Amino acid sequence: MIVLWILIILGCLTVAMFYIMAHFSEDIVVNFDVNGRHDLDFSVFYLPNQIWEENPKPRDLYFLMSFTDFIEVKSGLSVTLSEETQIDYSFTATERLVIRYRIGADADSSPVVFTEEIILSEQSGSRVTNRLRFNAEDEMSPGGVYTLHPRPHIDTYFDFVASQAYQMYGENLTTLGLRGFSAELFIDFTYTINIPEHKITETITQGYRISLTSEVYSLVVTGQPSFGLSFLVYKHENVEITMPLVVLFVAVFSAGVFGLVYTLRRYAADPLPNRHKALTILKKYAGEIVVTDNLVDLTQYKLMIVKEFSELLKLAVNLSKHIMCYHDIDRAEFVTIVDGYAYTFSLEYHPRNNLAADEEARVP
Repeated sequence: MIVLWILIILGCLTVAMFYIMAHFSEDIVVNFDVNGRHDLDFSVFYLPNQIWEENPKPRDLYFLMSFTDFIEVKSGLSVTLSEETQIDYSFTATERLVIRYRIGADADSSPVVFTEEIILSEQSGSRVTNRLRFNAEDEMSPGGVYTLHPRPHIDTYFDFVASQAYQMYGENLTTLGLRGFSAELFIDFTYTINIPEHKITETITQGYRISLTSEVYSLVVTGQPSFGLSFLVYKHENVEITMPLVVLFVAVFSAGVFGLVYTLRRYAADPLPNRHKALTILKKYAGEIVVTDNLVDLTQYKLMIVKEFSELLKLAVNLSKHIMCYHDIDRAEFVTIVDGYAYTFSLEYHPRNNLAADEEARVP
């Protein structure tokens, strides 16, 4: 028992030192990295025809607008962080028709005269993790598969051109060198990642641009496919020392000290536990026990061994019988006689080697 109480006390001191050192520890500098990659893919499907029978069409070819039925675009995102933290995210997918006035061959330099935008999807959420993975095949995650139908947008473009020509005719206006208009279809996927703990907000937008006024077209990637941040952060591993924790520590430590002191005093008072127990019984129940100078002759009784003194005391009290006791430097024996039965409870101060030696010692 002494070893157990010492281990409890040392354990309490070790835990206390750990919490104190962690509470007053200095800041440490660590690298915090954030990397994101936008995954983008597409498939072009043709109308039924006698030239191309299989769908979708190979991606390494240019495409014919007159044969195009619809286009599938897939969007996904992967974000990895150097440590687990809270990540707030939002996602928007938009489909946008842009009509430009042709100035040159470069569509980007031509002024925009008309736009029409449709929001296809908006999602947001929050997770505590060190990795986000939005799979394009997962319908529940931000992103997914979106279907574009060029024909309705081409019809909108034709209506615009016809309306513009009719307006000029109605106003009796003639413009020299009018180069006409061009139309493009954009699909944009925008992910915004916010990390509140480090006050980081990163937005990544990527998509495709499709020419609607060219018979031969391809899907041109717009935006950036990835982002990356790396910086130093100062972390303070401050372990909070709360009142319940202090109370628990004091209680366990006090119990360990009390147990150690009690055990030491007990062993210091009497090195023989059974003798100490016998003397305690004699002192506590002095009014119920008759002490004899000689061993009681029990040969005429049938012996009944009782393992605990409390059972013998219970028997004597319930039947109003005396408890007799004989003790010397080696042993203490308590006996209660009940109708030819001798109920005995013995305490050997020095352990006997065998039962025969014990019975021999009982003979006067």
